[in-house]
Amino acid sequence: MTTQQANATTGTGAPTRGRPAVPWPTVGLLAAALSFADGFWIMSMRGAVGAIERTQEPFLGWLRESAAAVPVFMVAVLAALALAVRWFGPEPSRPRTVIATGLLVAAAGTVAGVVESAASSAWDYVLQLRLMEVMHHNSTADATAELGPATLGLQFAALGYGSAIILATNVVVVGWLVAIRGGRLKAGAAPLSLIHI
Repeated sequence: MTTQQANATTGTGAPTRGRPAVPWPTVGLLAAALSFADGFWIMSMRGAVGAIERTQEPFLGWLRESAAAVPVFMVAVLAALALAVRWFGPEPSRPRTVIATGLLVAAAGTVAGVVESAASSAWDYVLQLRLMEVMHHNSTADATAELGPATLGLQFAALGYGSAIILATNVVVVGWLVAIRGGRLKAGAAPLSLIHI
């Protein structure tokens, strides 16, 4: 992008080549939408296979954890948009490049969502193992010994299904937001310090 930067001493401008600035409203909107959508599924999986101690107050837990995860999703969206700027330019105009940029954002959001889901599942498993240790003192050793591998397998299965659901959700959320914006998705914006010719 060719821009003109004002020269403070002469009042004239010289054409310069500037790097696109980050479109923060777009990044914030995408990150918040992905975080809260993925957080819903993570909370749903926790209610199905998670530790019972963490299933209390699911709505407040979803709000709190989703809000806390927004910065992680912002990093993921920034990485996807930086890659899109490099491949397609700051403002993809053709439908194919808009779709590719949207898929990059959805994929990056999915990575963040799966990492968050895996961390949640790991903590659930630790809590479930603690509960099994307590049960071990009150029952036969054979019954509790079988529960550990079964619980781990259940957590892995839930993570696998949850990852597919998170990917599908992220594609729908990003597509919906791009459609609301008239089929446009800015990967970058002109630097504020630069004046367009």
